[in-house]
Amino acid sequence: MKLETVPLGEMVTILGGGTPSTENPAFWNGDIPWVSPKDMKVSEVGDSIDKITPEAIDNSAASLIPANSTLVVVRSGILARTVPVAITTCPLAVNQDIKALCPERDVDPRFLQHFMHAVEPFLLKKVTRGATVHRLSTDDLRALPFPKLSLSEQRRIVAILDEAFALIATATANAEKSLSDAKSLFAEFLSGTRGCRLGSASGRLRDRIKIGRSER
Repeated sequence: MKLETVPLGEMVTILGGGTPSTENPAFWNGDIPWVSPKDMKVSEVGDSIDKITPEAIDNSAASLIPANSTLVVVRSGILARTVPVAITTCPLAVNQDIKALCPERDVDPRFLQHFMHAVEPFLLKKVTRGATVHRLSTDDLRALPFPKLSLSEQRRIVAILDEAFALIATATANAEKSLSDAKSLFAEFLSGTRGCRLGSASGRLRDRIKIGRSER
């Protein structure tokens, strides 16, 4: 049976941002995170390099974005290769290079975040490419076909994905540790210290690999 979808714009409110005047010191160095693409290197965002004041919210194009909204970079050179997405952990503001997708009550915030990660290849095809700055239109975001699923089904999918990503993170950490042990083993071999120390290093490496396999 084909999965029923609706335009994303029917399931979320899309909010934009703006930059308060840099000539007004009363707007800056406050306590409100003001997120720009340079802060979008994490999956959850609740802080930023630059911060603004309540005066900036009241008297500029900046506005407060609610917690549990999904931020999407829509104007940046980085759109040549990826579409940064992050979920907000607190109310904050964004600049004009970011759009906030604020879910309605029938949308689980974490499901929305996973959905936006999943459609990244499709979004990259929609990017308008300039000489240095690339853009993703709000109309293309609104038109995205969003799965029409119950909240309980969305949350069930989120739980499955979270478990899978946790296993991947554990496997990656074990692989990185195994690689580090292998490099140490090889360095010991090259240095000529092969006896007990070599056996100890190779034992550690075998143990690490066994742990990684058992956790899968």
